[in-house]
Amino acid sequence: MSNSTINLTKKSQSKYYFSPSDDLGLKPYSGEWTQKEAAHLLRRATFGPNYDQIKASIQLGLQKSIDILFSTPAEPGLPINYYFKDDPEVPVGETWVGKKVTPNVQGLVPARNNSLSAWITRLMLSDTPNVIEKLMLFWHNHLVISNIFNPNFKYSYILLLRKYALGDFRELMKKITIEPAMLLYLNGNENTATAPNENYAREVLELFTIGKGPLVGDGDYTNYTEQDVVELARALSGWTVRQGKAFFRSNKHDKGQKQLSHRFNDTVINNLEEEEYKKVIDIIFEQEEVSRFISRQLYIWYVNYNITDDIENNVIEPMAKIIRDNNYVIEPALKALLMSDHFFNECNHGEMVKSPMDFTLSLIKTGNVPMPAEEIPQYYLANYLNRQVFKKMEQAYFFIPSVAGWKAYYQEPVFYKFWISSVTLPLRRNIVNALVDKRVKIRGVKLGLELLDIISKFDSPENPDLLLKSFTDLFLPYDLTEEQYEFLKTQVLIPGLPDYEWTVEYNDYKNNPNDTSKANAINKKLQNVCKILLNLPENQLM
Repeated sequence: MSNSTINLTKKSQSKYYFSPSDDLGLKPYSGEWTQKEAAHLLRRATFGPNYDQIKASIQLGLQKSIDILFSTPAEPGLPINYYFKDDPEVPVGETWVGKKVTPNVQGLVPARNNSLSAWITRLMLSDTPNVIEKLMLFWHNHLVISNIFNPNFKYSYILLLRKYALGDFRELMKKITIEPAMLLYLNGNENTATAPNENYAREVLELFTIGKGPLVGDGDYTNYTEQDVVELARALSGWTVRQGKAFFRSNKHDKGQKQLSHRFNDTVINNLEEEEYKKVIDIIFEQEEVSRFISRQLYIWYVNYNITDDIENNVIEPMAKIIRDNNYVIEPALKALLMSDHFFNECNHGEMVKSPMDFTLSLIKTGNVPMPAEEIPQYYLANYLNRQVFKKMEQAYFFIPSVAGWKAYYQEPVFYKFWISSVTLPLRRNIVNALVDKRVKIRGVKLGLELLDIISKFDSPENPDLLLKSFTDLFLPYDLTEEQYEFLKTQVLIPGLPDYEWTVEYNDYKNNPNDTSKANAINKKLQNVCKILLNLPENQLM
C-alpha cells in the first residue's frame, strides 16, 4: 500500500564557549517549534520519546529541551545478580560488583555478563529523556571492545565511558589506553620492548583519534605514517593486566627514543616510563585533524552519513573549532549541532535507518509499553531484548563485529542501510507484531503497546482522520500520503463503514471505560492499524 521505500537503493552564559554565528555554520535553529521538530530532536538524541515528552518539549522550546537532555543523569545504581542461585559470593538480588569471580562455578561468568548487559538495557529503557544512553552507545561503537569475558573488566569500561561521555575526549583517550578491557582486546598487554605489538597504536590513530587520510606515499596516510605506528607502539609498551588492574612493567618497556614522522613535526618521545602513554595522546591531540575526525563521527551518528564539501566546511569545521576552543570537551559541540538550523533542515528528517536498538526501544517507549514495577522482572525484560531481539538483529553491547565498529556507521556507500536485510527485516516485523498484540511475556506478565492509553492523549481521537494523523505524527518521521491515510481508514480501521461509525463506537467506549467488551473492540481496531502503520517503510526511518 505504501508508495515510499526505505531506498535501500559570543560567550554564552554556560561554562563552555561556542559561537552560533553564521560564519561558523552552526546557526541556531529559529524556525517553528512544533511536534515535528520536537520529535526529531528526541528521536535522534535519545532512544525514542513518548507522547507526553514530545508535548512537553513543544511547550518548553528548543533551548529548555536541550537543557533537560544535557542535564546530569541520576546515578545508575549497580548491576545485580538477578537469577543465578549458585553464585557463592552473591545472593540473588545483590550486586556482584567488587566480588571475586569464583573459579570452576559453571554458569557464574555468563550470569554476571547477562546481568551487566541487562543493566545497560534497563538504562536505555529509562523514561527520563537524556542524551547519555545514546551517547554511550556512540562511544562503545567508537572505542570498541569485544570478546572480553570478565564482567568486571566490561563494567569498568562502561563506567569510564559514562564518566567522559560528554567530557574531555583527550582525557578519555588517556584512560582508555590503559583500561584493562582495551589492553586485552587490542593486545596492549602483549606489547613489550622485545616483542612489540602494534595493534593498539594503529587503531588509536586510524580509528580512535585522527583517522587515516589519503595514501600519499609509501606508508604515508596524510595524517600519520607507518613509522608513527611503529614508534607509538614502542612508547606504549610495558603494560599488562594484573589482579584486574592495569600494571606497568618497567623491564618490559622500550626505554629508547621514539622518532615520529613529519606528520607529527618530527617529534621525539623520550623515555617517560609509566607516564609515556599520556605523552603519546597529547602529541596526537596537538593535531587539529583530531577535532575534525571526532566531529565527523558525531555527525554520522546524529545527523547523516553524507558529508559533502559544504557540510565539511560549514558544519564539521565549526564543530571542530568548538571542540578545540573547549579543550576537547565534547558537550558544547554536540549541543551546537543538536540546536543548529542544519540539524533541523528538512533534508535530515527521516534520512537515517533506525538501528535495531533505536527501532525496538523507540517502539517500546513511544508505544507506552509499561515497565515491570520490580527490579528483577525489569532485568528479565532487558535480558529478553538483549538475547531475543538485539543479538538476532545484529546490534548488541559487547558484540561488535570488528574494531571499526558496526558497518552502518563507516562502510561506504551503504552506511545505515546495513541494518536492513532479508534476515533482520522479518525480525523487525516480528517484534512489532508481538508488542502490538501483547505477546511479549515476562515472568507471566504480558507486555505490549498501550494503545488505549496513547489515544486518550490525542486531541480528537473520536475523529478517524485526526486519529490516524496523530498516530503518524507520533511514530513516523514524516507524513503519509492521502492514499495511505485512505487505506488505513477505509480498509483497516473502519472497513466499508462511514466515519461516524468510529466516532460513535469510540465515544461509547469513552463513556463506558470499564466495559471490557467495548475496550477490546476499540483496541482490536487500533492493533490492526498499528500492525500496518508500524511495519511501513517509514517506521524504519527517523
